[in-house]
Amino acid sequence: MFHTHAPIQVCAQIRRTAFLEPFLATVALTMFFLAGGAQAQSAPADLVVQNARVWTVHADQPWAEAFAVRDGRFIAVGSNTDMDALRGPRTETINAEGAFITPGFNDNHVHFEATGRLLFGLNLLDVSDEASFRSRIAEVHDRYPDGTWITGGDWSAYEEWNANDVARAGRQVDPDDPYGNLFTPHRSMVDDITGVRPVLVRRFDRKVYFANGAALAIAGIDRRSPDPDGIRVDRREDGTPTGVLYNPVAQDVASTLLVRDNVIRLFGPLIDAPTRAQRTEETRRAWAQMARVGMTSYSDVTSSPVYVDIYRELREKGEMTARVRYRPPLDRWQSMADLGIRIGFGDEWIRFGAVKAWIDGIMGNSSARFYEPYTHNPSSRGIWRDIMFPFERSPDDPEEMQSRLERLALEADANGIQLTVHAIGDEANGYLLDMLERITAKNGSWDRRFRLVHAQVMQPEDIARAGRLNVVPEVQPFHASDDMRWMEERIGHERSRGAYAFRSMLNAGMVLSFGSDSPGTNASRYFLNPMLGIYAAVTRKTLSGEPVEGWFPEERISAEEAIHAYTMGTAYAAFEEDLKGSIEVGKLADFVVLSDNLIEMDPDGIKDVTVLRTVVGGRTVWLER
Repeated sequence: MFHTHAPIQVCAQIRRTAFLEPFLATVALTMFFLAGGAQAQSAPADLVVQNARVWTVHADQPWAEAFAVRDGRFIAVGSNTDMDALRGPRTETINAEGAFITPGFNDNHVHFEATGRLLFGLNLLDVSDEASFRSRIAEVHDRYPDGTWITGGDWSAYEEWNANDVARAGRQVDPDDPYGNLFTPHRSMVDDITGVRPVLVRRFDRKVYFANGAALAIAGIDRRSPDPDGIRVDRREDGTPTGVLYNPVAQDVASTLLVRDNVIRLFGPLIDAPTRAQRTEETRRAWAQMARVGMTSYSDVTSSPVYVDIYRELREKGEMTARVRYRPPLDRWQSMADLGIRIGFGDEWIRFGAVKAWIDGIMGNSSARFYEPYTHNPSSRGIWRDIMFPFERSPDDPEEMQSRLERLALEADANGIQLTVHAIGDEANGYLLDMLERITAKNGSWDRRFRLVHAQVMQPEDIARAGRLNVVPEVQPFHASDDMRWMEERIGHERSRGAYAFRSMLNAGMVLSFGSDSPGTNASRYFLNPMLGIYAAVTRKTLSGEPVEGWFPEERISAEEAIHAYTMGTAYAAFEEDLKGSIEVGKLADFVVLSDNLIEMDPDGIKDVTVLRTVVGGRTVWLER
């Protein structure tokens, strides 16, 4: 029905709308894919890499010792002597000295705006004491321009996630505190630093917020004011607010998910959006981190559309160092279709053609949707989540929500837009496969590559069915290392067999796609580093090396398969396998040089492998000094 491997065709008449307009003014109208297999022409190479152990991820030529690059693409792959004729007076030569080289890693799931905000802004994930709290806020205060709000933070996350370590250290939760605070901020900790700059930061679970004096004044909260609707203001005996603000907590399920985040509803309209300059710096900071860990491409989910224009601006300045596939929410499909956007729209740096939606919650707070109740909470099977608002509950009628999801998905699919939907629990995954079968029956069969986002817990029959439907599991393997510590307590041993079932997915014929889910959820932090994901998939162990034999070790995959999932697998998931994903003649020259050979080393050491060099389009964007 839709031909995605031909040169991209963009409709001649593009209606002007606010959506993505700055980018569309400059997006390339066609793309030229060089044919694979042809060797170099007479012009010399720009770059030659030799004396390497190159894992090409190309089935016909998996290993090589050298390759050459011209105009940002591979022009030859083979032996050292094959490259001799390609050198000219201006050719750069890199002697890899036997180092292991793979294609650049491609992350299937990055919350880019949140990642950049965390890297450039305030990170309190590992903070649970006054000195660190004060120090981190002071650092951001010095970095931010005057007038910019300091927000986010997520304090006490690591301490909460490592509750056993907290108990061993003798820390105790205040028995009179129903919110379970291990650490509670106070205005006296930061008001002398921040002055007139407003601060509104949150605990990792969004139950508790902290506002400094400037922020409280803007919101009209003082010693004499009543508590705002739906918020409990912590006060001293004389009524002076301490800065701590409490949201109501959901009591109907064993979940930290809030019914309503009343604090952010009060303060949200008062907080100025980050300036373009700040967002640009956050973008640069995120790309710098990507380069350090060998990530040359990523799928951006749910970021503000302003980032598309920032991407365009930095690309035109030659500053873009990672390629992006931008994925807005499902309800934007009509705007995309009006602009002629479908799968494959864009150029080699910025591409479109997919949308994102949600169907259930997450494992971290026991809100993922299951067929059977949670083991630790028999009254709950999790929730159905609103398809566009991931931090709120779905409408009271889940059938209404599912009907809206299916209607929008059917329409987007009919217009050649790729569907990607978040599903964690086995019922959520099963429902989406049912929906996909109905969509296929109505819209016909075509190479749609439905991306089952996370696909965390699946029944065996659904894994087999997903394989028959050519579903692409958009999984983040480090979730397994994180969740295995407590998952069996929540859903039992037998259901946990279907969690992160990578070997079963491959056996069912699915193409695995790997990524990070950076920066994480209110239940955990996920890092951009692909080495952590590869380690998790190959060993099925926590970062501390437990269990020794691996968690459900029958679901382990090989290092070769894990590398494929982080390179070619994600390229395939994005309909870009003709453009990237392997070191192959004609493809974009994106590659990484690693400190160790992932295929031949002890898998337990993969998590500690570092990137020596990252190259995007033949240009070095990271070099370990």
